[in-house]
Amino acid sequence: MNQIENVGGAGAAPGAPPLGRRIAFERLRERSDELELLISGLFAFALLTLPTRLLEGWVGNEIHADGVLWYAMQFGCMLAIGLSYALGIAFVIHLAIRGYWVGLVGLKAGFPGGIQWDRLPSLGPVSRTFYRMMVGDLGEVIDRVDRTASVLFVSAVMVAVGILWTGLFGVVLVIPSLLISLLFHNRELATIVSFAVLNGLVIVLTMALAVLDKLVARREAQGRSAPALQRATLAMLRVLTPLLPLRLIAPVQLTLQSNLGRRGYTVVYYLVPMVALVLGAAHIVGSFGFSLLNRYEVITSEAVDHGMASAHYESLRGADDAVLRYPMIPSDRIEARQLRLFIPNRVRLDNPLAREACPRLDDGRNTAQGAAAAKLATQCMASIWTVTLDGVPVRVDGFLPAERRDLGMRGMMGYIDLRDRAPGRHDLRLVWNAKSEETGPQRPREYLIPFWYDPDGT
Repeated sequence: MNQIENVGGAGAAPGAPPLGRRIAFERLRERSDELELLISGLFAFALLTLPTRLLEGWVGNEIHADGVLWYAMQFGCMLAIGLSYALGIAFVIHLAIRGYWVGLVGLKAGFPGGIQWDRLPSLGPVSRTFYRMMVGDLGEVIDRVDRTASVLFVSAVMVAVGILWTGLFGVVLVIPSLLISLLFHNRELATIVSFAVLNGLVIVLTMALAVLDKLVARREAQGRSAPALQRATLAMLRVLTPLLPLRLIAPVQLTLQSNLGRRGYTVVYYLVPMVALVLGAAHIVGSFGFSLLNRYEVITSEAVDHGMASAHYESLRGADDAVLRYPMIPSDRIEARQLRLFIPNRVRLDNPLAREACPRLDDGRNTAQGAAAAKLATQCMASIWTVTLDGVPVRVDGFLPAERRDLGMRGMMGYIDLRDRAPGRHDLRLVWNAKSEETGPQRPREYLIPFWYDPDGT
């Protein structure tokens, strides 16, 4: 027996791979179910625990960004969270289907004859005929469940690869867009336009490829050759191959399209990203609220806005309050004669407003050095915020710029003298952009912080 036959020639052992193939498909197929179960279990566990980590990462970084970068971070986090939920649920469903398949295989092994329809006296002739048509042979059911599990598994992997590649490709396009924006005064608009143009070029190239392919097909149907169009189409395919994960997606995509049909493939490929975006948006939006199951009809959100919120008190803030960038005092009960107040610098909101409200800054940028930089910063922030204690205005232009690494925020911080205040409840009220009449992101925002002054500590 020669070497070729040992590899997979005519005299090869049964089950050996064909000539030129490293692994026998039949032998690999026997273990693919075990591999699917192992991979699905790992992925389901990892993906369903990932959204919390992703949200923590976004919360810790979004306050430091503004403009296009902030929206890109939000969209990326929303898509990643939604994709984690969608794929995690898909892998859990796959585990359930594969577990059902294992049970059916066990039944087939224990009862090789399958369903004994003549031993079901409780079924009449109509019901028996209906169930036989619906269920079929037990072996056919096992094949259908096996095929469904495999399609779901590979579809989930394909969608994950496609979306992750799209995200990485978007990051790659953002880098040259940011570099191009440095040449213009309005960097945010320049970044958006540059990104749209670069992304549009890829879309136009993809559409042109489809048009050229149709033209080639039409020419060949008419019996005419089109060598120039064929070369142009092939050149575009070679350009798109490194830009899109065709080598990874094409085997799965073409197999599913040719067997499930265009409609079934479209549902698989486009419905999952849409569901992912909805789930991601719901997760992020829900993180700002107290509860997704909001059935409070007495202690409403409006009532709490004029009452007490834990996000205003450093001693009461929890992990769920990290996303709320509110002005803060140490506690709801103050014994010291000086009340510490921290006002956060929310760059997404403050930067655009500073360009209008702070004329001493260079187009909203603090370019001063030394102590002058600190003075300009607090003067600008003081012009943005209006602070009152029990209705009496409080000057905050003497506050100092502060970096609170325990909170992951920068802002201005200072102390309000309470020595002339009577013990008991007092209301600290802050209004951001109080003079604005807008209704969008630049609308006035009011924060009420009630506290109890107890100088004797009783």
